Amino acid sequence: MLFTHIAEIIIVATIASAVLKKLHQPNLFSYIIAGIILGPLVLGSIDWASIGIPFDLGIKAITPEVKLLSTLGAALLLFSIGIETSIHRLFKVGKPIVLATIIQVLAVIFAAIVITVPTGLLSFEQAVFVGTIIAFSSTMIVVKLLADSNEINTLTGRIMVSMLLLQDFMVIFFLPVLANLSNFGNLWLIGAVIGKSIFLILFAYAMNRLVFPRLFKVAADEQELFLLSSIATAFVFMGLSELLGIPIPIGAFVGGLALGTLPYNLEIFSKIRVLRDFFLTIFFVVLGIQLNFVFKSVALPLMLAILLLVFVIKPIIFFAVSLFAGYGSKMGVKLGLGLSQISEFGFELAGIGALTLMANGNPIFSNDLFSFIVAIIAVSMIITPYLMNSSSKVALYFYSKAKLLPKAFRRDFFSRKIDELEKIPSKKELKDHIIIVGGGTVGRGLAKALTKNHQVLVIDRDPEVVAQGKKDNLPYAYGTFENDALWERLDLGDAKLLVITILDHREAINIVRQAKQFCSKVTIFAVAHYFSDTLDFYNRKVDFVAMPSIIGSNIFLENISTFIESGKLYNVQNFKEEYLNYLKEQAAEEKKYRQFGVFY
Repeated sequence: MLFTHIAEIIIVATIASAVLKKLHQPNLFSYIIAGIILGPLVLGSIDWASIGIPFDLGIKAITPEVKLLSTLGAALLLFSIGIETSIHRLFKVGKPIVLATIIQVLAVIFAAIVITVPTGLLSFEQAVFVGTIIAFSSTMIVVKLLADSNEINTLTGRIMVSMLLLQDFMVIFFLPVLANLSNFGNLWLIGAVIGKSIFLILFAYAMNRLVFPRLFKVAADEQELFLLSSIATAFVFMGLSELLGIPIPIGAFVGGLALGTLPYNLEIFSKIRVLRDFFLTIFFVVLGIQLNFVFKSVALPLMLAILLLVFVIKPIIFFAVSLFAGYGSKMGVKLGLGLSQISEFGFELAGIGALTLMANGNPIFSNDLFSFIVAIIAVSMIITPYLMNSSSKVALYFYSKAKLLPKAFRRDFFSRKIDELEKIPSKKELKDHIIIVGGGTVGRGLAKALTKNHQVLVIDRDPEVVAQGKKDNLPYAYGTFENDALWERLDLGDAKLLVITILDHREAINIVRQAKQFCSKVTIFAVAHYFSDTLDFYNRKVDFVAMPSIIGSNIFLENISTFIESGKLYNVQNFKEEYLNYLKEQAAEEKKYRQFGVFY
């Protein structure tokens, strides 16, 4: 039975993913669709024996074994997140983010009580459960989407991940309390929960100091042992969390944190990635299987109230806490849209609600209310990719409208954190300056060399990179180029040169397009990884493109210096026609191999 279910899950997920990929839909959506097809709504509802087929196709109900594999998917994702998470960085999120996260969770629960209890839609116990389920957002969904879009290290990504991880820690305390609401005010219960959590963290610290450095030093010489050691670590912490009554994914996350400071953390992450993705596929398919859309007894006003809480009130609360934390309205819109979905822990909380009895002897959630909540959790996850993809445009729209508000509503207090990062010299100070977009290895090297004789400004969207650049006494500033106000402050008209050193070609091309819109005469140099990208830059009127694999950074710097000194592009564009023909030939050759993953 277990083998059959796993086989069906993987095969149908593969087919759904292949079909929906042609429609440019995210894998997450295709996996849930695969679950709906396999589940009791479609294949699982058919009596195959009656039509002459001697075996069942589809899955009528989730077995405990398949449910466990699904849980492993969530656990391994949080384990990998823990490996990639710097504890030092996590504690650097600052009091505003910590306070904002706590306020957001409590505010959503309070809103659920206020909306549903006085109106008689829910009892107090039910309202607390519903509010708690809605309050937490999905670390798994958001981190995967941020990683896919290469936005983990942006300011938005860092704030989102920080808030999600803080929420995950809060779940540790909420789950056992909700399992028995009669103990809500029981200090002994709260103390026991805190004690167990502290024990788990101290155990992780001890393993990090005493065991893991020695274990992985030995395992590093043998790849098979290295992989087994990584997986064993995850299972040790999952097993311990199970014994302590802490959710397995939370234990896995703490185990990942224990490995995150080792010099082998990146290799550990790469080793478990395939295993993690396999179990994650099962998780999302199982999510689709659980959807039955049968909730006839749930009153329409209650449905609307829950929808209002998830898709309107929760985003508004995120927007408000972003403002008061000092990250401004644009960040607030991105947080509201990106974190509006409900956490994977919502399924576990809903399950507890279906089993927990109220004072009158009835379960907190009836079967139909349980089904509706599960459906809302799934829908909120499905639409998250679309909300996150549109969040920048929506944020800019609201930002443009916010400019029309009275000054009282546009206080510097609401954007103080962003203002601290975006310290750019005034237009009077900027003259014949060089703007470098991307403060990584190439951008930092150029900045060090050019600041000796020229005014340079390095723009990067990773706040940690900006902070390090400032520590090195380099002219770094934070900025995202979806913001028109940033372009205006950079004063491209008086700039000597714009240098793009980021290797994300789509983002780089978007920057070129925006720069040309603001100043068509601006001179642009860029860095590319592939021949086709280099050719694309030239086709979009970039003046000079360096390929690090062919033209070293020293030659690139030499060409920049030549242009600055002479002010004439022909000195760095000799044989351009011949070079373009060469690029066309190489791009055509490159295309043959890129489809097989030969180029990385």
